[in-house]
Amino acid sequence: MPSTPQSHAEPSLQTSPPTQSITEAVVAAVTETSGTKPTTPLYEAIDPDALESLYQHGSPTVSFEYAGQHVTIAPDRTITVSNQ
Repeated sequence: MPSTPQSHAEPSLQTSPPTQSITEAVVAAVTETSGTKPTTPLYEAIDPDALESLYQHGSPTVSFEYAGQHVTIAPDRTITVSNQ
């Protein structure tokens, strides 16, 4: 049976909205996806205080690259991590 190519890559990981801080959830999601804790601090990819503030006062969609992964945080705080 021939396989059909997918038009987009599936996410490596998609989490439920976190109960911890959004920055802790991002690091945990990237760690789970890669199998190891990132050696690069999150602040080298994005301002953690600004990220926390965004999700305390609003509901944006934020995407950025961190530790070799593409991270997207949805308005409902769901985090999707995929390989670059």
